[in-house]
Amino acid sequence: MEKLNFLLRCLLFSLLISETFAVNITISKFPNNDDDDDNDNDSLYVTEDEIRILEVLVQDTADISDLTLVAASTDEDIFRIANESKTFSVTINETIEIGILGVFVGIEDIKLKLERGGVLLMNETQVVKVKRKNAIIVAIYQWTLTAWLVLSYITMGCKMDWRIIREKLRRPYGVLIGAFCQFIIMPALSFGLAKLLNLDDAAAIGLVTVGSCPGGWLSNVFSLLLDVDFVLSLTMTFISTVLALGFMPLNLYLYADKFVGDNEDLETPFFDIMIQLVSLVIPVLIGMTILYKLPKVAELCLKCLKPCAVILIIISLGLGIPAQFYVFYSDWEIWVAAACLPFIGCFLGYSISKIARMELKSSVTISLETGVQNSLLAIAMVGISYPKPESDLIGRVPLLIALLTLMEGCAVTSAKVIIQKYFWKSQDEPEDVKEVIEKEDKHPEMMKEINGNKKVVLPTVSVAVQVGEENFTNGTTAISLDNPAFLED
Repeated sequence: MEKLNFLLRCLLFSLLISETFAVNITISKFPNNDDDDDNDNDSLYVTEDEIRILEVLVQDTADISDLTLVAASTDEDIFRIANESKTFSVTINETIEIGILGVFVGIEDIKLKLERGGVLLMNETQVVKVKRKNAIIVAIYQWTLTAWLVLSYITMGCKMDWRIIREKLRRPYGVLIGAFCQFIIMPALSFGLAKLLNLDDAAAIGLVTVGSCPGGWLSNVFSLLLDVDFVLSLTMTFISTVLALGFMPLNLYLYADKFVGDNEDLETPFFDIMIQLVSLVIPVLIGMTILYKLPKVAELCLKCLKPCAVILIIISLGLGIPAQFYVFYSDWEIWVAAACLPFIGCFLGYSISKIARMELKSSVTISLETGVQNSLLAIAMVGISYPKPESDLIGRVPLLIALLTLMEGCAVTSAKVIIQKYFWKSQDEPEDVKEVIEKEDKHPEMMKEINGNKKVVLPTVSVAVQVGEENFTNGTTAISLDNPAFLED
């Protein structure tokens, strides 16, 4: 009896196989003159809140009837079947039109199952890519951000006095440590986080792209606002920008290409990235030229540096949040990756610099240059180099990193200003002259240098002397001392 059942199952399976090979499904897209991506025969492109038609033609070489076609979306949060029913009765050589409604930016598959009497005959899939709507505010944000990015690099170039930078390069320990952290530690860290959090391919490429970027304007801004080694920050940014011409494509080749998978649109556009990196150096060189040829203009640029930084932050938040609001719907893994990369990067940069026995300000500067990568450069590169919707999906991570870094940096800067103003005054603040005179009278060895002067003319001092029961006050006397406030260590 068992042998008979086995033979019947084999016979039924052979019949199903013969019917499966006899059926053929042809999938084609309904033409849309407004879609520039119709030349991509492998994917169906649809915009959010719009419907595209997928045509399915069932053909066979045998007389098969009672066929049913079932359509399903792998993720209805990305796209949905617009037809009233997802099940279609199939007549041979008849075209079935399936409406695809775009819901949210993403890439998913539509699964087509051909059944007969509940038995599966054929299973086909079609890639569906949902693009964002073309909003005016997005274009305004991109152009404004590009303009401010160029202006900020020109302004920073005006600060890069080669004589000062040359002094940093004579003892390049901080620059070398920063370059090691930026181009060795950060790309490996971003790759490890992407693997650990099991990010989707697009998000992983976005994370590695940010990790492979050089330092940028944001690290310089926070170095300026936090009163650390701004010259070292500028020097590291300039050197890392030059080194990125070789290291960034190399790191993207080593780490990002591992997440391409079957989607060729995720392949790294090395040529486009090289062009953008070269163009990034140009504004810096323009600023350095202004510094040497037009020093008055350079001085004006330097005065505008802090206001420009504040305006840039306001514009980035004011336009960036509504223009890129879709990033807030990212999965929690992407949020964690975006928050951890700069935080861990700063921690590792500070730790490595302290192990190398760098002073505090230099360590904090290296920490900022390591953790605060040029995420805006990554956003610009992704937007220009990759097609949509891949560019939007890859851009989620650098956008979130830029937003979180701005918020964290502003919070740290505000806390620093409050603490310094109300709780902890800087030791470099000049002391009151009267207090210095009192220290000289009581403890001459406690005198300190005042404002770096080696010779100070003290103001008039009235000296009261008591003899017996009578008080005598001499006339006011101006006392001139050679370096009265100088303290030898």
